[in-house]
Amino acid sequence: MLYDLVLERWGSYVSVFDAGRDAVPVFTVDGTWVGEAASPDAIGELIEAHENGGTR
Repeated sequence: MLYDLVLERWGSYVSVFDAGRDAVPVFTVDGTWVGEAASPDAIGELIEAHENGGTR
């Protein structure tokens, strides 16, 4: 059901919240995979690591 998904944007990053999962996939707005945060609280750390070259 589409209502179970929420997209949220932080500058040039987008996350996809799914009511059925704890993990949160994160992409850049151009579609580049950043990674999957274990929880919503970890999104900022994932984005910071990506900006510093820590994830691929």
